[in-house]
Amino acid sequence: MSRRLLAALTCLLLFVGAVPVSTASAQAAPVAWLRTTRDTPLWSGPTDPAQQFSILPAGSVVEVQYGDVAERRLVFYPGDGQTRQPGPAWISSADVEPGRPPAWVISSDVDSAPPPESGLHRLAYVAPPEVTAPELAVVDDDSGLLLYGRAAHAHEAPASTTKIATAVVALQHIDSLDSTVRVSIDGGAMALADGSSVMGLVPGKRISYRTLLFGLLLPSGNDAAEQLAISLTDSRQEFVDLMNQVALDAGLKDTHFVNPSGLDAEGHYASPYDLAELARIAMRDPTFRDAVATPSYSGDGFKLYGHNPLLGVYPGADGVKTGTTDAAGKAIVASASRDGHRVYVVVMHSDDLLADCTALFDWVWRAFGWSESVSDQSG
Repeated sequence: MSRRLLAALTCLLLFVGAVPVSTASAQAAPVAWLRTTRDTPLWSGPTDPAQQFSILPAGSVVEVQYGDVAERRLVFYPGDGQTRQPGPAWISSADVEPGRPPAWVISSDVDSAPPPESGLHRLAYVAPPEVTAPELAVVDDDSGLLLYGRAAHAHEAPASTTKIATAVVALQHIDSLDSTVRVSIDGGAMALADGSSVMGLVPGKRISYRTLLFGLLLPSGNDAAEQLAISLTDSRQEFVDLMNQVALDAGLKDTHFVNPSGLDAEGHYASPYDLAELARIAMRDPTFRDAVATPSYSGDGFKLYGHNPLLGVYPGADGVKTGTTDAAGKAIVASASRDGHRVYVVVMHSDDLLADCTALFDWVWRAFGWSESVSDQSG
């Protein structure tokens, strides 16, 4: 890298701290967007000599930073979520025209009508990362606002993320986690019959509801789901009806369950956004919250291990549930907290759960902030 280019880059980095890029304090000025009409460069300064950083293709969108200088105007480029990084730059006034916000801005609840009490605000219009999951939702815990979505309301096979709703209903009906039930479900037979993930229940033995709950949420035991369903209600169907009632009461229109485990079945579906909302409900329960943040559990002769790839790896990760089936592919409802605020990332049909979630969480902390006055509701 030449000394001249290095000096220009240094000046631009210093300038980033001085430009009010879509911060809460800068929201008095309306956000305006420009669209490039041709392939055009981004420059390090308003006049020459200045360094060219990148060539933006025609149709790129930049945010106006008010105040034109000579024939170039100051803008903030959100990046492309891949190789082009966001930052302030100058662009030729002749190469831009009024444009619309990017799709990821238009679809965000934060930019449409955020409730004033949420305290949530956008720190900068930074493009979300490109990830492998075709369906995803990023949701703020405090407000329930959708921060970013891609096919966020699509009806998809949810696999074992279903068990979030299973646990919600179970916890509503368990009087004491230490009470026991006689096992009637054969986990080994289930695994042989349909490839179910199981905790390893053996008929005739007694087990506490606490261990059943951990067997449901850590190794994702389908046998635990079925045992809870028939032990806590008069029938399996009644239990599933209660799961659907939880979704209905929450106003979730893109969810319907036909079993408590998440096995692929006709009419069994959920959307990324709805799964995040179900997680918001579940994480209000301290028993659920503690369970999904636990990597392993021992009890009643069982040694149970969780499947969440973020726990102990991504800073602040504290839940929630993975799932894998032929129809669902790899899915996860992930939770992470930072500075007292929790965010949920849901990805479905992902090629890499850890990489996708890491990229999306990192983007959230860079793009959004929360007011100090908002009380921590993350528990």
